[in-house]
Amino acid sequence: MSPPSILPPPAVLAAYDLADASVTAENYKEKKGVWYVSHAGQTRVLKKLPLSPGRLRFVLDAIAHLRNQGIHIPGVFTTVDGREFVEADGSTYILTEFVKGRNPDYEKESDRRRILQGLAAFHRASRGLRWSARAQAHVQLGSWPEQYADHLERMAKAELRGPFGSEAAKYRPRFLEIGHFARRRLLQSVYAQWVAEVEREGGLVHQDFAPGNLLIDQAGRLHVLDVDSLSVEIPARDLRKVLLKMLKKKPAWDHPQACALLGHYHQVYPLPRPYYEVVAIDLMFPHLYAGLVDKYVRERAPDWSEQKFLRKLWELVRFEETKAQALTSQELLPSLPLRTSRASEGGLPDA
Repeated sequence: MSPPSILPPPAVLAAYDLADASVTAENYKEKKGVWYVSHAGQTRVLKKLPLSPGRLRFVLDAIAHLRNQGIHIPGVFTTVDGREFVEADGSTYILTEFVKGRNPDYEKESDRRRILQGLAAFHRASRGLRWSARAQAHVQLGSWPEQYADHLERMAKAELRGPFGSEAAKYRPRFLEIGHFARRRLLQSVYAQWVAEVEREGGLVHQDFAPGNLLIDQAGRLHVLDVDSLSVEIPARDLRKVLLKMLKKKPAWDHPQACALLGHYHQVYPLPRPYYEVVAIDLMFPHLYAGLVDKYVRERAPDWSEQKFLRKLWELVRFEETKAQALTSQELLPSLPLRTSRASEGGLPDA
C-alpha cells in the first residue's frame, strides 16, 4: 500500500466498492493525484482532479461525446449508486479504465505522424459537442487579441534584473516588434470567422496533446489521457503548442518540417487555406520568450538557477528569430502527398 499521507480518502474507494482494493500512487500533488487501484484481478485508475463539479461535468460530457465519435479515451466508471464522480475533502474524483501502451517519441517520424493525425481526429470528433445544463464549460473563444495585448504589456513592463534580465533585455525590443506585428496580422485575418464557426458548430482543444498524455497500444491505436484541461477553442491553439514542442528542440525553426507536420494533420482534418494563416500568426507570436520572461519575473520556477534561465534564453532566441523570419516570408501550408493534393481529396480550399 502507498504511504497513508497520499492515499485517496476511504469514502472515495468505498463509493466504488473498492474499500479493500490494493492502491498504488502513480503521481500525487496537493490538487491532483493518480492512483492504480487493483481489485478482483482488474486494475483501474483513480484520479483526483482540480475541477469544480460543474467543470468536471463538462469534461465528462466531452469524454462521452469524443468516445462516441471514435476517439480512444479511457472510459469512466460510475459509483455503486450511479454517480459519475465523487466529491470528498473539497476535491473531485473519477475512476477510469487502465490502458496499457507506450508514450509516443518525438524522435520517431511514425510517432510524430500519429500525434498530428490523432490531434486532427480529436478536433474533428469534437465538432457538434453539446453539454448538459449543469455543466460549466471552459470557453476561450475570441480571447487572442486581448491575450496578445496582455502578454506584450507584461513583456514591456517586466523589470529585468540580474544576469538573466540584462541578457533578456537585449532581445526585448525585437520580440515586442514581432509580437505587435503578429497582433496586427491577427486582427486582419479570418480569426474572428474561425471563432464564429466553432461557436456555432462546437469544437474542443486538449491543450496538452503531448507524449506524457498519450499512449500507443500494441495495435498502434493512439489513446488520449488527462483531458481535464479541455476547452472550447479553435484548433489553432493545439496546433501551435504541438508544433512548438516538436520543433523547439532544434536550434532553428524548420519550416519544411512544420509544413510536413501540418500535412499529417490535414490528411485527417483538412482546414481551409486561410485558417493556416491564423496558425502561422500564433506560431509567429513570441510565446516562448514571453513565457520565459514571465516565469523569471514572477518566480514561477524557484528551483531554476540563474544559469538555467540564461541557457533556456540562449536556446530559444535563435529559434524565435528564425521562426519569425520564416513565417513572415513564407506561407505555412501543409505538405501533402501527391495523391491528396486536390481540394476534393483533402487539399487546400480557399474558404
